[in-house]
Amino acid sequence: MMRIALIDSCTFTYVGLKNLFSLIRTTAGITFNQISAEAALDKNAEIFDIYVIEPGEVSFEFNIDKYIYNLKSIIQQESKVIIFSDNIIVNSKLADFCLCKGNSFSKVFFFFDSLLKKEYESIRPFLEDYLLSKNEAILLRCLSKNQRMKSVEKITSIPISNLYYYKYSAMRKLGLKSTKELFRYLNRVLNHSV
Repeated sequence: MMRIALIDSCTFTYVGLKNLFSLIRTTAGITFNQISAEAALDKNAEIFDIYVIEPGEVSFEFNIDKYIYNLKSIIQQESKVIIFSDNIIVNSKLADFCLCKGNSFSKVFFFFDSLLKKEYESIRPFLEDYLLSKNEAILLRCLSKNQRMKSVEKITSIPISNLYYYKYSAMRKLGLKSTKELFRYLNRVLNHSV
């Protein structure tokens, strides 16, 4: 039996993923539970095979690695942690996978189908094109707060030439062609996080 926990997910995501998993053919049965972030960290909580985290607020996303570290130290088994978010700026070193809800249905289906079949190597190349590096994510978070590159350089201690590299690299991954499009994207994504 494959047990999946949806942490802090909205009802729409819960229903959508439940319907998606009903389409996936697996030899094991699948059970779903929708739980809060606090309940998942309870030492007496049920252990799941897959934890899907849907971060709701940007402030929570800044502490996502700390949360995942605490979760993994409690579960202490081969569970997979997935960040499933509207906000591609979410970046985590500790999550096993990050998946953007903006991907097409077929890509989301392929991801979860491969995950349940434990075909992890087929997932990684598919995801790497969509993931921002840690420095790209940090830069976009700073830019989203209307900070100038000089200010970001002081805050992060990253040379300004590298910051421009990260900016254009992130824009390429996001499919954005201008700085104006980048700021429009940041405004839309960060102000409409579920």
